Amino acid sequence: EYSEGRALQFNGGFIGGVTTSQIHGDGIGGFNKMGVNAGATLEIGRKGKKNIQLGIIYNQKGSKKPTYPKDEDFATWRYRFTYIDIPITTSYSYGIFDLMIGLQPSVLLAAEEDFYGGWLPTGLPIKEYDLGGVLGIRTVYGDHSHVFARVTQSILAIAPRPETPTGTPRWNNRMLNMSVEVGVTYMISKLDL
Repeated sequence: EYSEGRALQFNGGFIGGVTTSQIHGDGIGGFNKMGVNAGATLEIGRKGKKNIQLGIIYNQKGSKKPTYPKDEDFATWRYRFTYIDIPITTSYSYGIFDLMIGLQPSVLLAAEEDFYGGWLPTGLPIKEYDLGGVLGIRTVYGDHSHVFARVTQSILAIAPRPETPTGTPRWNNRMLNMSVEVGVTYMISKLDL
């Protein structure tokens, strides 16, 4: 029999924010591709203990080559990979902040590229799934919300390395999603501080 302090508590809510991302292996550095993330989350835990978070989140990732006018380089191109992310994290409280760490399986909804002024399906052999690691931090904001920041990176390659790399540096290595996400979670029940 559990006392009230030890009983498992459940709290559901909504999550939303912005994603800035890049793809390791596409030859372009920098988190230049902006997107959105939105979905639902469930938190399970005991008061004063570490909690587990489960989510299902629509997320836009990819990469973008910036222009370099100083070098007279006006060429740009973009990849947009849209996923349903399923983050599974554990949070540990440290004062006013929670540290979050976990894994994130993802299912690919669409893989697109824009080289000539419009989005088209990409010719790259992007896998229909991704498995990433998650590291984040959050703090309470009001009675029902957290403000969060997290980084994710693929553990498995999202596309195989080309057998014969083309002359272009655009894609010469195995590709990995990398993202930085910031946003807010709004929980339906009041947060138990």
